[in-house]
Amino acid sequence: MTLPLSIRNLTAGYPQQPVLEGLNLDLEAGEFVGLIGANGAGKTTLLRSILGLVPIHCGSIQVLGKPPITARAQIGYVPQKHLFQWDFPITVEQAVLSGRTKAIGWFRRAGTSDWRAVYSALDRTELTPLRNRVIGELSGGQKQRVLLARALASDPQLLLLDEPFTGIDAPTQTCLNRLYQELTASGLAILMSTHDMVAARAYCSRIIGLQRCLVLDAPASQHSVEELYTFLHHDRVSPA
Repeated sequence: MTLPLSIRNLTAGYPQQPVLEGLNLDLEAGEFVGLIGANGAGKTTLLRSILGLVPIHCGSIQVLGKPPITARAQIGYVPQKHLFQWDFPITVEQAVLSGRTKAIGWFRRAGTSDWRAVYSALDRTELTPLRNRVIGELSGGQKQRVLLARALASDPQLLLLDEPFTGIDAPTQTCLNRLYQELTASGLAILMSTHDMVAARAYCSRIIGLQRCLVLDAPASQHSVEELYTFLHHDRVSPA
């Protein structure tokens, strides 16, 4: 079976200073994997490498058996909220439709299948009642759901989440986690970068830790929250 994500001996980053070295990682369908590490450990570089946005010096990344550039339409990406232009005067519905750009193509109109995908994503993220709301008027939790709906509109097989629990309240976090569990149950693979060790241990099936290379890979239940926070502050946690 072709894996949603397979990385072999990856070295990637800046030309004279690689951020990741010798990284090996597989994600299977239905996994919800938490990606942890201190600032500068390589989390963002890894996500951007999977998206095909960071040069690979050696090794390989395969998404559903294809290079990231070829498989980009099958990768959903939820960036950190502050990286999205919330002052742009569009509605929730239009923001979610922008997730279909790769499928629609530039300068083409959305078709029936595109709108069906948009409305499905709005329903799954409980945003249908807000579909005509201007995105700048939304709360932090609502904005996070818009970014998720936008990613789901592309019907991905691999979903990358960059700090999705930052700045949202507990009810929204519970709502999002419920949806993540539904998505993985349907076979979607999720890789989530996070600094929230409580959420990572509670919600993820597996946790991987970076310090330029992979130094932690274990079921989420294998380490306590305290041990994970220790790892986050540079001290290595034994994977055994």
